[in-house]
Amino acid sequence: MTVALAGRASVRPARRVTRAPARRHSAPRTVPARRASASWEVRSFAAVLAFIVGLFVVAVLYLGQTTAVSAGGYEVQRLTDAPDELRRQNARPEVRIAQLDSPTRVENEATRLGLVRARTVPIISAETLAALR
Repeated sequence: MTVALAGRASVRPARRVTRAPARRHSAPRTVPARRASASWEVRSFAAVLAFIVGLFVVAVLYLGQTTAVSAGGYEVQRLTDAPDELRRQNARPEVRIAQLDSPTRVENEATRLGLVRARTVPIISAETLAALR
């Protein structure tokens, strides 16, 4: 290689192997401060997240209950109004029948159609009808 580099000799320095100093077992190993604070941050985040999710669940349950109660109230109102509406609907034909059956209206309608009142009404007894059969 020395020839290929145009006369430059490249010599690498020898690699030194060094060992870490031996640790003594007298002092316990401590967790770095950053790891402890990260654990606290994770726990506080989880607690806040659980609180928010709990509030959301309570809000959804509350809205479901209030919606069900108001829908039930509307249904009760509709059912209590139904008999009154049916009575009104039933009263309309009865009033119309009373109007149509009134003697004044029948007489006016007969006059309009050209009918005249009978002067005498023949009465036939039951015995006469039985004899005719």
